[in-house]
Amino acid sequence: MKRYITIALKAILVMVMVSGCQDIDLSPKDALDDSQFWKGPEDYEKAVNQLYSTMETIIYPDEDSDISYRLGPSDISNGTWSAPNDDSDWSDRFTDLRDCNKIIEKSESYEGDFAAIERYVAEARFFRAYNYWRLLRKFNSVPLITTILDTQSPELYSERAPQSEVEDFILTELESIAESLPEQSELTSDELGRVTRGAALALRARVALFAGTWAKYHEHRSDYTGLLDIAINSANRVIQSGEYSLYEGAGEESYRKLFIDDGDDSPEGILDNRYELNVRTHSTGSSVYWGWRGSPTRKLADMYLSKSTGLPIEDPDSGFMGYDRIADEFEGRDPRMRQTILVPGTTFQSPEGQFTCVADFSVRPETRTGYKLWKYMSEIEVAGSGQTTFDVHIIRYAEVLLILAEATFEKQGAISDDLLDATINVIRNREGVEMPGLTNSFVRENGLDMQTEIRRERTIELAFEGFRRDDLRRWRIAETELRGALKGIKYEGTEYEELDVLEDGNPGLTDENGFLIVEPADNRFFEAPRHYYYPVPLNEIALNPQLAPNNPGWE
Repeated sequence: MKRYITIALKAILVMVMVSGCQDIDLSPKDALDDSQFWKGPEDYEKAVNQLYSTMETIIYPDEDSDISYRLGPSDISNGTWSAPNDDSDWSDRFTDLRDCNKIIEKSESYEGDFAAIERYVAEARFFRAYNYWRLLRKFNSVPLITTILDTQSPELYSERAPQSEVEDFILTELESIAESLPEQSELTSDELGRVTRGAALALRARVALFAGTWAKYHEHRSDYTGLLDIAINSANRVIQSGEYSLYEGAGEESYRKLFIDDGDDSPEGILDNRYELNVRTHSTGSSVYWGWRGSPTRKLADMYLSKSTGLPIEDPDSGFMGYDRIADEFEGRDPRMRQTILVPGTTFQSPEGQFTCVADFSVRPETRTGYKLWKYMSEIEVAGSGQTTFDVHIIRYAEVLLILAEATFEKQGAISDDLLDATINVIRNREGVEMPGLTNSFVRENGLDMQTEIRRERTIELAFEGFRRDDLRRWRIAETELRGALKGIKYEGTEYEELDVLEDGNPGLTDENGFLIVEPADNRFFEAPRHYYYPVPLNEIALNPQLAPNNPGWE
C-alpha cells in the first residue's frame, strides 16, 4: 500500500511540473465562459431566449380575490396570511434581472456592428422592465439594480427605491426600446412569440394604468393625470398600429377557445408564453378539469349582465330567469358566462375524454361554490396530465381596449360614446358574445354608474387571468369587496337541493336568501393599509437591513 501511494504521489508531481512548463486549456468543456461567448448576434439571441422561459403562466388565477375559490380557503384572500421568510416572487425576479443586466452590460462592449444585436438588447431591456413590473405590482417599492453585481458590490445592500421611481424607470425603459423592436407583422414564422413593439407599448399602458390609479386613490404621487395620459397614449398606439384584433376564429365559442389551443398565434395575443408538445408543456388544461385551479364565486356570477336588455340581474326589468332550475341562472345572460362557467348538462371535451357535466360538487370538475370552471380546459386528449400545450396569453388586445376606456374615464371623469364604441363595445361585439353596447344614455336612463360598468366589463372579460386582486387594490375598494362572505350557488329551494349535490363535509351553510356560504364573513379579514400591500420577505430584510422598514402595516 505504501509503495502504491508513493508511485501515485510521484505521478502527481510529474503532472504538476509538466503543467508548469506548458499552457493547458482549463476552460470547461460542457459550458462556455464569457471569454468564449458574446462574440456575435447568435450569442445574444441565445442569451435572450432563456428569458422567455421565465414568463408568467397560469397557477391559481384570482384565487387571492373575491371571484374565485379553490378546494379550500386562500389565506391571502381571507387576510390571515403572515409575512413569509422567503418568497420566490422576490428572489426569482432578481435572478431574472441579473440575467437581463448581463446581456445589456455585455452589449456595451460589443465589438461588432451594434445594429446586429440591437433587437436582442431591446428584448433584454423589455424583460428587465417586465420583471420590475412583476416586482412593482406585488411589492410596490423595490431596489433598482441595473448592473451586474458580485459579492463585493455595495448595491447588494441597496435601499428600496420609492414606488414612483420604479414606475418611472419601467415606463421610460419601455418607451426607449419600442422603436428597436419589430412590429408583429414583421416577425417571420420562426420568430412568432418574440417580443414586439406592441408588447412594449401594451405593457407600458398596463403599468401606467396601475401607477396612475394607485396615485389617484392612494396618493403616493401627485401626477396621476400624467400617468393616465401615458396609459392612453400607449394604448392608442397599439390600437392604431392595426397589428391586433379580437380572436373570432372559433365562431360562437371564440371567447372560450381563445384560451386553449385554438387561440394559439391568434391576432389577439400581444405577448404569449408559448408551449409545444415534446418541447415544453404544462398541466393547466388538466388541473382545471379537476377543479384545482379554482371555481367561480357568486360575486362573479352576479356580474354577468342580461343579454337581451344589457341590465344587471338585480334590475327587475333585466329579464333574469331566477334560480329555481339549474339552467335558469344561465339563460339569457352574457354569453361569456357560459363560456367561462361549465353549466351542468353540457357535454364537454377535456384532456381525459368527453363527458357530460353534472351538478355534483365532487364529480369532476370539482367545485366548492357549485360553479365549475370551463375557461382554460383543453380539448386535446393527452397521455399525461402535464402534457397541455396551449399558449398562455400574458397580454392580449382586449386588455389594451379596456385600459384605454378605464384610463380615459379615470382621468376625465367621463367617456364619450365614440370611445366606448372603439373600446368596450368592440369587446362586446366579439362573435359569440354580441352584447348590447354601453352608452352614456343607457347608463343615465337606467340609474347605472359608468365607472361601475367599466370595472364590471374588465372583471368579466379578464376573469381568471390574475388581475382581480390588483384591481381591487389600486381602486382602493378591497377593504369593502374582500371582507364579505364568499358565496356560491343558490341552494335552498332549488334543483341543486333536490339533487343533493354537496360534497362530503360541506355543511350546506346558506344565507337568509338560500345562497351557499363557502367562507363566512367572520373568517375573512382585510386590514388597511396592511392588506393593500405584500410584505418584503423577512429573510431578505435580515440579509439586507436597508430594505427596512417593511411595507405599510407589515413593519
